[in-house]
Amino acid sequence: MNSIYEYSDYRKYLKEYYEFNKAQNGNFSYRYLSMKAGINSASFFKAVIEGERNLTKQTILKTCVAVKLTDKDAEYFENLVFFNQAKSLKEKNVYFDKLIQYQKLKSHKIVNAAEYAFYEEWYHPVIRELAPLIDFKDDFELLASKISPVILPKQAKASVNLLLRLGFLKKERGRYHQTDPVITSGNSIRAHQIVNFQIKMLQRAIEAYESCAVEERMMSSTTVGISKEAFEYFKKKIRELRSHLLEIARTDEKSDRVYQMNINLFPVTKTN
Repeated sequence: MNSIYEYSDYRKYLKEYYEFNKAQNGNFSYRYLSMKAGINSASFFKAVIEGERNLTKQTILKTCVAVKLTDKDAEYFENLVFFNQAKSLKEKNVYFDKLIQYQKLKSHKIVNAAEYAFYEEWYHPVIRELAPLIDFKDDFELLASKISPVILPKQAKASVNLLLRLGFLKKERGRYHQTDPVITSGNSIRAHQIVNFQIKMLQRAIEAYESCAVEERMMSSTTVGISKEAFEYFKKKIRELRSHLLEIARTDEKSDRVYQMNINLFPVTKTN
């Protein structure tokens, strides 16, 4: 059973909670779950899971008791319910921001030094994102052809094998899945593998000016005069934005393409 922080739909969480417990104990039922929650209707949770009923403030608290969610986990679940049941985009955004504050880096794996081979080729992170999106049935020629710019099939195969060895991908029933929804090198990393990786991705960004249609890319450049204090504040806000966008990517259940995002902030003059 996955952590509550890996869900962007509370109904899906309840469905998987029910199925997980039913598989462990054949006597587990919707009636039993309702009883644990102190709710009289035996079919209440079935109706909620199927979208026929919503949860209220009162039944949210009862549900948390039934599924044994406490403290921050229960608060996350409550905000997830309000997010899913929100009627307007403005209301949805309010609860989405709250979800991010609770979620933070709970589902983000930090890549350690022993795993830096992940950054040796620019296409390793791309394949980590792409492999679960398509059922390529170990046709590495097909997988390689989906990457832009195209790589060799043997490179795609070696990359998948590396990702499996590092534990960044797993294979179940012929399909590839990510073991963690988001991975990051963290902040202030100076390892040469990561620096080289960033340089390669900047080269990909330059190539994108010619290889991608305008509507498929976004490039922006701004030059500003700021102090050392403002520079540190810029870095803080950029990291917050990056964290926010990673959470949006994590909860996006309609992914159909892999994008690379580079955020650059560097001096173009010398200090006076």
